[in-house]
Amino acid sequence: MSFRKVIAAIVSGVFFTGTLPFLTLPANAQKATAEDCTQSVQATWLEHYTAEASTEGECGLGELILTVRNQAGEIEFADSFGPNDLFGFYDIVTFQAMKLALTDWVGSYADQSSSGKLPPWPQGADGPDAGEFPFFVEEGVTRDLYEDVRAEDRAMVCFIQGGESLLCLVKHPRTGDLEAIGVQTFPG
Repeated sequence: MSFRKVIAAIVSGVFFTGTLPFLTLPANAQKATAEDCTQSVQATWLEHYTAEASTEGECGLGELILTVRNQAGEIEFADSFGPNDLFGFYDIVTFQAMKLALTDWVGSYADQSSSGKLPPWPQGADGPDAGEFPFFVEEGVTRDLYEDVRAEDRAMVCFIQGGESLLCLVKHPRTGDLEAIGVQTFPG
């Protein structure tokens, strides 16, 4: 085939299909990259809260949304994340893989315990002493408040909120509100 015929074939392919013939993906690869992952899953946190993890749109591209509601249905916490920003959501291209990741995020990966497990914040230190993987307190949380929360041993849930960190929410003993206490890092 002459050079002119090759160019003519490429041009006609672009004209009729809108794509370059040698740059198209196989049918199964096109399906995998375009699979719709719209779904939501729920889990119960600390016996009284419903954590809902959801996403809309194409697998690997849609925002991940976490909404935590109290028993009255009021939102206690809500945030959204990019799929490449959260541990466990990298390179997901199928509906079933997304369902598993969402379920793990609000289920088995969510650590439900109590604030008594938080690392101590020694007098005179800049923050809690958590060893190799530091705990960073939420802005506005003083040492006195932090140590009071630890001593009260409040119900607490920590969930993945980044590539290498968990955000910890503690239950207020009188109001039942969930309040951010800080972020625990982990190896990613």
